[in-house]
Amino acid sequence: MIKEHENRRSFIRKFGLGTAAFAVSNSTLFAFAPKGNLEQKDSLKIGFITDIHHGLCTDALKRLEVFLKEASGRDLDFIIQGGDFCHPTEAGRECIDLWNSYKGAKYHVLGNHDMDKGTKEDTMSFWGMTDKYYSFDKGDFHFVILDGNYILKEGKYMDYAHGNFYIDQENRSLVHPDQIAWLREDLAATDRQSIIISHQAFDEIWDGWSSPSRFAVRKVIDDANNRSDFQKVIACFCGHHHLDDHSFINNVHYFQMNSASYYWAGEGYGSDGSMAIYKDSVFAFLTIDPSGHISIEGRESTFVSPTPMELEHPDAPRLAASIDNRTIKFNSK
Repeated sequence: MIKEHENRRSFIRKFGLGTAAFAVSNSTLFAFAPKGNLEQKDSLKIGFITDIHHGLCTDALKRLEVFLKEASGRDLDFIIQGGDFCHPTEAGRECIDLWNSYKGAKYHVLGNHDMDKGTKEDTMSFWGMTDKYYSFDKGDFHFVILDGNYILKEGKYMDYAHGNFYIDQENRSLVHPDQIAWLREDLAATDRQSIIISHQAFDEIWDGWSSPSRFAVRKVIDDANNRSDFQKVIACFCGHHHLDDHSFINNVHYFQMNSASYYWAGEGYGSDGSMAIYKDSVFAFLTIDPSGHISIEGRESTFVSPTPMELEHPDAPRLAASIDNRTIKFNSK
């Protein structure tokens, strides 16, 4: 264990100081190697990882290392983690330090388990976040980061804190009404096509596990698209559900991005207790082209045996230890 810890500390030091050299020396190895005029970026390139679950998955740090090492060899505009990242504790320090060793632009999304061992403010301070939800522009696009980590208790919306979200599904995974109003104003103010990123899903998945706020969020999206002379919102991305899925609702693409680590299969169905572990780290690189295409280059893996299929999990046909490669079209501006 000491040797492994020392190796990781060495990795952080080398990675933080040597990112530029690594990117140059290895650029020909990757699909997104810089070409031509570096100042002319017609499309955006993004690294996306979610649900590594540091503090639960014993090899979460290694999975993050693999992602960051590959991200450092690409010409990316930014990387983003989609929540369920790490707890605001001393044990989580190695995770956030590793993340911060990446020298390029990087963004956070709050996940429900990030508040298992602290308040939302604790987590934000630990990660260096200034806002629960926020937006920013990159190139021709506008990005909106939402916070779906509220419960409704006795008629009041409350932040997730210290694992208080283990209540009925209809009263958790909520977006605060003030945030819904902010989203409407934020989308109205931008003249760019927009991508929304959240932890919880706003499309439809089985058994009603999507956010109960999905109808309110989708109403804002539909209104923004209907009131503009171009399609304002083109896509939404989420984590949380540990699935690789895509749906298309009212001309908007909804992507569920798989966990880097595992699927929560339930007692008796996982290779590690209730967790069906992925053999390799799972993540994706996105290319968003203003001409009207989103491409996802996903990482493929397999389940550690015994797999959900071998254990005859009822949802086994829908489960995958990967993120599929996809290219979809959207209505360009």
